Amino acid sequence: MKKLEDIPKAQPFQVPDNYFEDLPMRIQARIQKPESRSVWAGEWGLALKLAIPVLIIGIGAVLFWPKVQVANDPVANLDSVPTSELLAYLEADEISTEEILENGSFTNASLENLYSHDEIDAVDLNEVAQQYDFNF
Repeated sequence: MKKLEDIPKAQPFQVPDNYFEDLPMRIQARIQKPESRSVWAGEWGLALKLAIPVLIIGIGAVLFWPKVQVANDPVANLDSVPTSELLAYLEADEISTEEILENGSFTNASLENLYSHDEIDAVDLNEVAQQYDFNF
């Protein structure tokens, strides 16, 4: 086994010439702030150049896009549709009167508005009663 005294005391590392004289200047050069660059030239420059026009177009579209007002009340929407168009839709869609009466909720006032106020004679009323098998 070798003893510590037997190992030669040679210096394996060498310091370059004028290393310690130049060290403060090299450290100072590294810690100095780099010159401030423009925001447009940095790594975010391209993103900003693309994002700003998109934002401007988006805000302009929101502000100037025509507003469509939708009423929350479906009855108010139906009032704006002409009766002739409603009747044409119901005839084309083949919805029967029975289906409308079964699925609709009507008040007495709305039912009175559905029927015309023409006089129905007893003969017509009896024909309808026989057609639908009503017993009076």
